[in-house]
Amino acid sequence: MVDNRTRYEGIDGLKAYAIIGIALMHVLANGEYSIGGFVFERLIPSFTNLVFLFMMVSGFGMCCGYYQKIIDQKISVEDFYKKRYIKIWPYFTLLCALDFMMSPSKESLFEVFANLTLCQGLLPNANITVIGVSWTLAVIFVFYMLFPFFCFVIGNKKRAWGVAVVALVFNWLCSNYFNAGRTNIVYDAIYFIVGGLIFLYRKELAELASKYKVIAGAILLIAAVAYFALGGSTLTMLFFCVAALIYTLSCRTGGDWSIQLQSSSVVSASRFTCATW
Repeated sequence: MVDNRTRYEGIDGLKAYAIIGIALMHVLANGEYSIGGFVFERLIPSFTNLVFLFMMVSGFGMCCGYYQKIIDQKISVEDFYKKRYIKIWPYFTLLCALDFMMSPSKESLFEVFANLTLCQGLLPNANITVIGVSWTLAVIFVFYMLFPFFCFVIGNKKRAWGVAVVALVFNWLCSNYFNAGRTNIVYDAIYFIVGGLIFLYRKELAELASKYKVIAGAILLIAAVAYFALGGSTLTMLFFCVAALIYTLSCRTGGDWSIQLQSSSVVSASRFTCATW
């Protein structure tokens, strides 16, 4: 059972750093800055991959809020979807409408319609420009749709590890055979599943990270260095995201999960803000 009094405060900090990094990346990408050096040529552009960190945190956070309720059938499917989408759809609709009013066109109207269904992530290779990088949101919306099934596939640790291996292989096939990139839920599934895996081991990992915080911090630093030294492959990105999430588990105090990890409207607003740069 999830201890409803457990609160992982580091998650907020992790989200904040990711939000700032993605915002900086969009400002640099959309501006005309003739500034060189490692920070502007490699560091800030690399922040685009922090969307994968969002996905892993989303997988972990959704499990904290709903996994046990769904497994124990303490929340109906109807109540689950109502709670998720009622927090997302009104604000997302408003931003889509504002985007359309700023740049009205037939194409934008079609894309707004696709966005408002929250099913745009099911389109193959969709290139939707309304609300900036809405592909990230589209993938997360599909994850919400599939979450009850997600709870089934990580229903026990043995099955979860097997599914993680399959998802990692599928990620490789998406890049090397099916020509499906990160806008595809199958490509991104590994990040959500690993977030779920960390949830299953959250107590053990939190205790280890708290006891050996210096070592956890050193591993996170090594993961960051490996990312820049070896490139932003799936393995290096997974290494960094896992190290970052585990490190943040050591920062926790008593509190309510609903305050910390179910504030989806705040997280969604942050993503939407980044997307408008």
